Amino acid sequence: SLKPPPSPLSVIKSCSINPDPHYVTWDNSYYDYQGGCDQIAIDNDLMQVQIRTRPRTWWYSTITQVAVKIKAQQPGDLDEIFHIKLEESVTNSITGNGIAHYSDDLPPKLAKSKYAKSYAKWFKFHTIHLGSPPEGKNSYIRIVDSQQGISLQVNGRAEFFENSRGMCGSWSTGGVRFQN
Repeated sequence: SLKPPPSPLSVIKSCSINPDPHYVTWDNSYYDYQGGCDQIAIDNDLMQVQIRTRPRTWWYSTITQVAVKIKAQQPGDLDEIFHIKLEESVTNSITGNGIAHYSDDLPPKLAKSKYAKSYAKWFKFHTIHLGSPPEGKNSYIRIVDSQQGISLQVNGRAEFFENSRGMCGSWSTGGVRFQN
């Protein structure tokens, strides 16, 4: 017997941007960009992820900064911002420390999200788990800081990323959408 197609809300997609920058979009398209500029990797109603690329030598560039903004959903609420710079520590706009739970002002979908930091010999991992378990296990934004540059790895469901657009492409229609 045939299995029914998965619910659009249960589909998990991923996007990654790695040093030199190499991009893999939501629909697994692949491209490179060798240059220095500020870019929007992901933008939707819940969040915006920005990256900054800069030349490292005459033949390649890398991601030097990543900012993740969880957008305020109610008047009077504040955006939650995580900013990571190459070879530096993470800062969080509300707590100012590396281990933080989000504030009570987050949208209900993200209310039980958590931030975690871990280390390996040459890497620092900064992970924002989106939603509560088990969803938070499969939906995350991971920023890896290494000597070669910063990598951005995003994994998740439509609940968090539908209608996203940017350098990670369009969640709904695939491909890459450049501003001009």
